[in-house]
Amino acid sequence: MHKPRTINGILRRIEEKTDTREYLYRGEPEHYEEEPYYGKVSSNLYRDFLDDEEFDVEDEEFDIEEVQLEMLKTAKLFIRKTYSDIEILADIQHYGGKTNLIDFSEDYLIALYMACNSSLNKDGRVITQRIDLIDSYINDPYEPRNRVIAQKSVFVRHPNGFIQPNDDDVINIPASLKIPMQAFLKNAHGIYTESVYNDVHGFIRHQKLKLETYRMTYKGLSQEQKGDSESG
Repeated sequence: MHKPRTINGILRRIEEKTDTREYLYRGEPEHYEEEPYYGKVSSNLYRDFLDDEEFDVEDEEFDIEEVQLEMLKTAKLFIRKTYSDIEILADIQHYGGKTNLIDFSEDYLIALYMACNSSLNKDGRVITQRIDLIDSYINDPYEPRNRVIAQKSVFVRHPNGFIQPNDDDVINIPASLKIPMQAFLKNAHGIYTESVYNDVHGFIRHQKLKLETYRMTYKGLSQEQKGDSESG
């Protein structure tokens, strides 16, 4: 695993691969090396089974695609329009549901943002994935949503539910560089929360993170208006 220690060093390391245009990129805020993850790049549906201590995903009879097909049957009962399976799965993914899709991006800068956007006290990682190794698992929605377009998303639907990256394909993002990297991406490339999560669901995600701040700000202003500046 390559561990550059500066923003420029990280960019240089990634750009060594971007010139070939043979890669997709995924940013994750942590390395997930501990049990039971062991560094896997996985779908959120796979992780749901992985986190179940009473279930063994290594069982050779476990078929995550079978689980997803059953989910699709039920999902179609809630949808009035006719959509392809990948369109339905992309929508479920978009709204925060569980699917066997793994989000990658064609843009390494988006992957860098994803790696730096949370878990600020932990090292993140950018996975550089050769396209030719997963080409048969790549799915593109017919009518991508704004967020898919903004994130230049590519969905990988792997029958195992995960990809095990090689060490050489993982670039470490030190925790100490996450905030400076966010500032760089915003100032140099216009990549920030509102541009990446550019819909009402992005606001809801932001609202959940900031609701306590909103509440405390309002309570403080209310106290000041009542003349209690100390409590305010």
